[in-house]
Amino acid sequence: MEYDVVIIGSGLSGLQCAHLLSQEGMSVCVLEKNDRIGGMMQSFVRDGVVFNTGLNYTESLGEGEVLDKYFNLFGIKGNITLKQLDLNQSELVSIGDKEFALPQGVENYTAALMQYFPSEVKGIKQYMDVLHKVCHSFPLYDLHPDTNTFTTESPYTAQSASAFINSITSNRDLQAVLGGINILYAGQQDVTALYTHALINYSFIKSSWRIKEGGSGIANVLANGVKANGGAVIRKAEVIKLDVDKGQITSIHLKNGEQLKGKNVISSLHPKTLLPLLPDDAFKKVFKKRIQNQEDSIGMFSVYITLKKKAIKYQNYNHHYFRSDEVWTTNHQQWPQNCLLYTVYNHQTTDYANGVCIIAYMKYSEVSQWANTSIENRGDDYLAFKQEKAEQLINMAEQKMPGLKSHMVSYYTSTPLTYRDYTGSYNGSAYGVVKDYKNPMYSIITPQSRIKNLLFTGQNLNMHGILGVSISSFFTCAHFLGEKYLYKKLTKE
Repeated sequence: MEYDVVIIGSGLSGLQCAHLLSQEGMSVCVLEKNDRIGGMMQSFVRDGVVFNTGLNYTESLGEGEVLDKYFNLFGIKGNITLKQLDLNQSELVSIGDKEFALPQGVENYTAALMQYFPSEVKGIKQYMDVLHKVCHSFPLYDLHPDTNTFTTESPYTAQSASAFINSITSNRDLQAVLGGINILYAGQQDVTALYTHALINYSFIKSSWRIKEGGSGIANVLANGVKANGGAVIRKAEVIKLDVDKGQITSIHLKNGEQLKGKNVISSLHPKTLLPLLPDDAFKKVFKKRIQNQEDSIGMFSVYITLKKKAIKYQNYNHHYFRSDEVWTTNHQQWPQNCLLYTVYNHQTTDYANGVCIIAYMKYSEVSQWANTSIENRGDDYLAFKQEKAEQLINMAEQKMPGLKSHMVSYYTSTPLTYRDYTGSYNGSAYGVVKDYKNPMYSIITPQSRIKNLLFTGQNLNMHGILGVSISSFFTCAHFLGEKYLYKKLTKE
């Protein structure tokens, strides 16, 4: 059978494209090499507790807010159960012994900062004003075409987030608080662009949410929609080769020996993963060199803890804990210097948590010696490495969650290798290609490739996070359906 569109990879972007295109009457097939769909959206169960692989919470899902509109476009809205984080404290940023509770809502957030830092009112107002301007100039964020003035020549791309924050205040604590949730985008000092910081931070300031069904809930909604529309989602279907003739993909070879054909192919894979599947001459050498030389964002080490019943109260917020005021990832010389700590949402009661998750950045080089091993077969030294790192993180979390160790039932861990093998992220990268403000075009990839019927989608195009991925899915689908048509559907004009 020949499909209108074959999509390689069942991460969020791949499934969003599949759902929307199949809904519009196209025959669609999604190929997933693993047994489970979802990529970084996967959830898993340990001792009866549901943990998320990547989607711990998300942003701007209030009625009429930007991600709410994208979720409606892609058929997610109404099919998942949302729980809003604490309006008065959705984020708690700890800098050593100092704690700063940050609420949701632009006005409330601004007022809280001014209360903590009364001598920094001017800088705080400037910060919030610039975040607003960045977001409302960015294509398909503001959702009003006449305000989309964002370009690669914009001052928002030509400045780093850290430099901008330092320019509005010299207060070290305020600098740390403003940069303190950079675990959401792996922020690097003098690297991460202001627009990346602004789009993500501002969206979470507007509203923050947990999803009861977890990331897998979203993946399942999209996959079920594809099937209901007559499409296919095939698991354990690893693509090993793509034939190209006269500038077009003609055949898709699977590891099990099968071949598929598609009039069009969408890749949600990391470009570094895709290139080896194509003939050497499919892309120009300069493009291939550019892709191979791109820096990938840092990975993560996570500890998933199950708890005794009614032992630790559920905390309806996220705790970002830094040992010092050095909050940017590349500044950390010893591990761990920071972590994200949160209680897992318990579906049975809102009073007590049944699990805790602790996440810290980890470089791939920490685990690269086991790169050629597979899941559950990495050896005793790898297990010892994970145990040592887990105990370090648990001891760190204990400082902010007293009694954690005594209330543990069990714990499980994941490293960048785990993320690599389960989610397909290149070398366990948490957020794909690094977006460097000094050369913004270098990391941006357009949906349309040099191969006529091959398109790209996903977090490696220009933005990551659920909102960024949703915008990239919109642009990829617009190639088939037309941007004006999709825009009207998105805004319900």
